[in-house]
Amino acid sequence: MTEESKGTKSSPFGKLLSAIVKSVTEEKKTKIEQMLLDVSKQMNRSGGTERVPLIAETEKELNKLLGDFFVGCDLEIEFETPTLEVILSTPKIFVDDGFRNSVENKGHGLQRAIIFTILRRYADFMTSTAEGEKRNLILAVEEPELYMHPQAQRTIRTVFRKIVSGGDQIVFSTHSSLLVDVAYFDEIIRMESKVEKTGSTKQVESMAWQLPMKKFIVDLETRIPKLKGKVTDASLRDRYSHVYNPRRNEGFFASKIILVEGLTEEYSLPIYADAIPECSFDPHGISVVECGGKGSMDRLFRIFNELHIPCYIVFDYDEGNSDKNITDKSKELLVLAGESYEPPATLLVAEGIACFPKKWEVDLKTEISDIETLTKEARKQLGLSDESGKPLIARYIARKLTSQNPPYVPQSIKIIVEKAVKVTWKKSCLVSSAA
Repeated sequence: MTEESKGTKSSPFGKLLSAIVKSVTEEKKTKIEQMLLDVSKQMNRSGGTERVPLIAETEKELNKLLGDFFVGCDLEIEFETPTLEVILSTPKIFVDDGFRNSVENKGHGLQRAIIFTILRRYADFMTSTAEGEKRNLILAVEEPELYMHPQAQRTIRTVFRKIVSGGDQIVFSTHSSLLVDVAYFDEIIRMESKVEKTGSTKQVESMAWQLPMKKFIVDLETRIPKLKGKVTDASLRDRYSHVYNPRRNEGFFASKIILVEGLTEEYSLPIYADAIPECSFDPHGISVVECGGKGSMDRLFRIFNELHIPCYIVFDYDEGNSDKNITDKSKELLVLAGESYEPPATLLVAEGIACFPKKWEVDLKTEISDIETLTKEARKQLGLSDESGKPLIARYIARKLTSQNPPYVPQSIKIIVEKAVKVTWKKSCLVSSAA
């Protein structure tokens, strides 16, 4: 913060001050420079009779004393004349939050807020300048979310977007799902490092993946021919951003992802996984991402898969459902994972997908002997009506079963979890116009 709040040319504050200097009219500059020249005359010998008498007298007396050592030597006291640019490079920022002090002596959260406030003002200032002005500002920020609460992190993203819209560039690294805007998924670069060991030698390999907008447009138009020539960057952004929220954005930072239909699976799967040796999700960097239904799973899968994040899909086929759209989506997901689109007769657990023939809660009934008793107990404990709270009931049952000694995990769930933690990335799932 000490360097960032200085008025140097490379600092954010200095960039703002530099922009201010450029905006000062020649008339104003001339007036300010004349005032500074007047100050110089008051202090220096060039001012003649305008010079401060005490300075002139002190200089005279010093010359008399110097004459005792060196004859004919002239000593002159000269004060450097400040310029407008020099003055604007020397300010300090003070903050009064109940106690007035220099900004570098404040807390890290407040310091960061001030830096982004400066950036925000810079963006406002620069977007109001005359069109055609050439700028080449590139800002690199490491983890801007540090010390910032969630609302402030969203503000940071807005500030960054505004600065970029003015023609500048911002590159930042982040571990915050609030700073990943999926509407601009093509701007996300996922970095991954792998350590290869050869004997006693370690070699680190870094890889980067980015999602080209064009490939996603071609994929969509190829899969849905009636959209040919109608898909734009803006429409595709809307189509994909619709299925995301900050909780789902956690997937961008995962080593592996388990995509599930709803909260029932999101609440209970991690509990069961913790009860299975070597399968706890967090140590493996695994995120369970709730998709809000089957309809969004393919879009989430495409984004994460193209960033080379291994994904495992868990969903219900909904056999017997009268809504054809639902069963068609089930078939689509099976094909997307490389499986036959035919409805499975029993639980399907494959390399990249698990599919319950009917529904999670229906197909698991035979594996939980006292499920009716546990369900009634959950409704009573949680104050739920007969027709509500399926996710809460599933979580309650999972906690009850895994708290036994030894913990009990339904066999179907155990098989799914063990398969999911071993999922690997296979290949791109996008189709091309030549396919």
